[in-house]
Amino acid sequence: MTLANHIKNMLNTPSDSQLLSTRLATTTVNKLDELAQELEKTRSELITTFIEGGIDELEKQLEAQKTNEVFSDENLAADKRYFLLNTNFNNSETDHYTMLENEEASAFYKHWKENITHLREGDIVFLYQSSVGIVAYGFVSGNLIKRDHEGNKNEWYSKKLDNFVRLDKPLTAKGCKEVTKTNFNFRMTMVSLSQAQGDALMSEFTQA
Repeated sequence: MTLANHIKNMLNTPSDSQLLSTRLATTTVNKLDELAQELEKTRSELITTFIEGGIDELEKQLEAQKTNEVFSDENLAADKRYFLLNTNFNNSETDHYTMLENEEASAFYKHWKENITHLREGDIVFLYQSSVGIVAYGFVSGNLIKRDHEGNKNEWYSKKLDNFVRLDKPLTAKGCKEVTKTNFNFRMTMVSLSQAQGDALMSEFTQA
């Protein structure tokens, strides 16, 4: 979500919050007060909006920089390839559930949708729901599918997943670490896993 959209949401909808103490330069506080008076909002509402928008923008730039790092040459060259795909639940519950219903791996918009082009037939993709865990997995099949997303042309990339399994009990982030004895990057849209990580996860799911 862009900063512009965060601002629109702030103007139109209330939000839950938690107390956070911080210090800002006096000049910044003065600007906040001026904006708050003009918009009839509080300092806290403005600060929250700018922080949320800034976090999204930072994550976008970091993902663009790290894409080449997380798709390691060793993992991509392996005969048996595994990937962990974040289903975008925090940004769109609809996209998340559509992905599960369609039994596919999907990503949306520039810097994210290109991840799907890394997938080839036979790859195993684990679908990860933020704050919940791995909720499904399947084997990549077929060609790249491009669709429009919310009126934006060809901003939805996907590939079908065969032998699709929706887990009765998701495997949490902590569970992933315990099963594989390794750490994961859950915040990236998609990362390649080592064969050892993938094999450990598949063993956990097939034995359950």
